[in-house]
Amino acid sequence: MYHYILRAPSGGERLTAMETVLSRLDYFNGRRAYLLFDGGDESEKRFIFVAEKKATKSTLTELKGIFEATVSLEEIDSLKMDGCLLQKIRVAKALMCDDDYCGKQEARFCTENASQWSARVDTMAGFAKYKDFLANFSDYIDRTGSLSAKGLYNVVFVNDSGASLDTHIDLLYRLYALKGLLTEHVMIKGDKDDAWRTEKETRFVYVIEDEWKTDSSEEYFRASDEVKLLHKIRRSSNIYVTSMRQEEYGKISVLDSFKAAFANVVIIDELSIEEKTAYVCSVAGEYGFQVNQEGFLASRRIRAMGLDIIEASVRNAIQQKLLAKDSSFCLSASDIDRTEEKRRKSGAFDELEALIGLSGVKTCVREIVTFLRKRGRRAVPCLHMAFLGNPGTGKTTVARIIARIFAETGITEKDLLVETDRGGLIGLYVGHTADKTARKIESAMGGVLFIDEAYALYTGDRIDYGNEAVATLVKAMEDKRDEFVCILAGYTKETNAMLDMNPGLRDRIQFYIDFPDYSEAELVRIFEKLCKDNKYRISDTAKTVLRTAFACMVAARSEHFSNGRLVRKVFERVRLKQALRASNNVITEADVLEVLAEKDIAALCARNGHSRIGFLA
Repeated sequence: MYHYILRAPSGGERLTAMETVLSRLDYFNGRRAYLLFDGGDESEKRFIFVAEKKATKSTLTELKGIFEATVSLEEIDSLKMDGCLLQKIRVAKALMCDDDYCGKQEARFCTENASQWSARVDTMAGFAKYKDFLANFSDYIDRTGSLSAKGLYNVVFVNDSGASLDTHIDLLYRLYALKGLLTEHVMIKGDKDDAWRTEKETRFVYVIEDEWKTDSSEEYFRASDEVKLLHKIRRSSNIYVTSMRQEEYGKISVLDSFKAAFANVVIIDELSIEEKTAYVCSVAGEYGFQVNQEGFLASRRIRAMGLDIIEASVRNAIQQKLLAKDSSFCLSASDIDRTEEKRRKSGAFDELEALIGLSGVKTCVREIVTFLRKRGRRAVPCLHMAFLGNPGTGKTTVARIIARIFAETGITEKDLLVETDRGGLIGLYVGHTADKTARKIESAMGGVLFIDEAYALYTGDRIDYGNEAVATLVKAMEDKRDEFVCILAGYTKETNAMLDMNPGLRDRIQFYIDFPDYSEAELVRIFEKLCKDNKYRISDTAKTVLRTAFACMVAARSEHFSNGRLVRKVFERVRLKQALRASNNVITEADVLEVLAEKDIAALCARNGHSRIGFLA
């Protein structure tokens, strides 16, 4: 085995974007050679390089291709290694010889200093409490380091805001790297099963993207797989990050094993209108636009939007102003309204018809609208609905379209959809829930209130704030039935159980719409549409491989098969493989096969006793 220090200059010759380098290293690293990031500054990046064979000119040429810069290799004299360098080489060797992780691997290099990291935190719009946590957590890491103590670095996010946590987790990861807590600069994302099967102990960050479910039985506390995983996490030298909703955390936090495994808790509250306006300013500022903040602070539309919708709306509005050669470079709330109005006038019915599959859903929506057009809005007692089906079957998409259809046809006063879930309705103490639920309902007056994962309002516990939320909701669904439409969505079995929790709830639902799982042919069509929307072409052989794989997944699907979400996951990974292979935007059979062989994807073909398809064996 040969050991080297590799240096790649950041100045002089242009060093390619570090994100690209990371992707290339995922393919370079293996059982014959391994590059382990070892830090560096603005002038150069430093790596530990171990290889089976002595480096040659061809090795240097290959490394130059990875970094798009000339690199230098300095062979390490084994007799002159200090303890720190020896430990790094041992880590590199372990990674070189070990099996793959269970989960999605993302190599990351973070070379910024403390002031640069702080500046990155300051530019984050809103989330003041999270910024305070990062400052305190940074001080805690420094203190444990100065005392040579074993720190408690695992973090659980309790997310009641509905916001994506990608930026929050990225900032946390950068802090870990900045403080020198990571020996392997990689982030792994997987579910609880993946976390359990991953045996590496090289101090990296593992993000558990899965729901944590608890139960109050004695058997659970004694033998639950989750409890076993928590004991493993507590013993592990790796760093774990996870997230959950408030009610989920309220249950699992009673376990001593969970509190010991995740000692650091971050509450991500629902964003205020001031924070959402700050986010608008942040997005607009990227394009050199100013914002009329007063209008946004008073906007009910912005108040009801999630951050992802706000970002898309702001970007669309800016694009329209640029096309119109508007020289004011100032964005107002009315610009967002006009953008949404233009989108609405594009034809919601056409958008509904363009959806793949869902023929029964389309027929049901057409019949409802046709009947109401002929007989009038008051022809039925109410318009409240229940959308029943597995994840990824289009429930949220159809709800957004229905809100537009109802507005276009005059069934509702406004083109307004307020999206929420249990976290947006449940308070933190007795009496808080009714007020919070009432305010959410009020924000949807004149439009549609969409409650996703509505089954989470029912926990089976006699004392639960979900009962208070449902009671408030039922009263509004009756007293204000002409003023808004409520759509409850979730898994069929669980949502039906929730509808029975209050005697009046099921009676308030006028329409029940089933969203079936997609067939393998429809899953392929969804993949093809993703390709078209993102300007990719897919070869016929790649389609054949996908069709076979999706057929296997459909046959082996679990109770809550993720349908369209699964297709998007496969597409995003295939797109990454294709980008590393070529620049022609053509997805080949090899790209698809490589993704289908990944452990978490391949496992979907082997559930419920089904054997894996041949090319995944």
